[in-house]
Amino acid sequence: MKQTLTLLLLLAIPLLGFAQEIKMIKDWSQAKEQAEKENKKILIILTGSEWCAPCKKMDKNVLATPEFKQYAEEHLILFLVDLPGGGLVMNSQVYQDYMRFKKEYQTDALPSLILVDKTGGKIKTLTGRMFNLENVLSQLKEG
Repeated sequence: MKQTLTLLLLLAIPLLGFAQEIKMIKDWSQAKEQAEKENKKILIILTGSEWCAPCKKMDKNVLATPEFKQYAEEHLILFLVDLPGGGLVMNSQVYQDYMRFKKEYQTDALPSLILVDKTGGKIKTLTGRMFNLENVLSQLKEG
């Protein structure tokens, strides 16, 4: 019994890394500061993860994958603007951030993935199917 428990624990340890959440920053100045410090690009993620069907699909098929997590950990700072479901207060920080980035980077789509340099200068808005891992990673690697 003790050996079986030990074996199960040893098998579970490698899986714990995949279960960890990917680090996402919700404060723009903090994202830029971190990008400068680590010399990384910033991926702005505009989403409505609670209510937007394509956003949920992107979360599951891209953001939650080990491949994306590894790439992001090595190359990106992730800045998240996640519009909540239900009544959105128009003077909330999330709404203000969404409107700012939507206007500044000229996008109306949800989800939107916008790759910028460490100062916030636009490199590209990713196009196509944001719920396709290969599509997202190939565009990130090109940028």
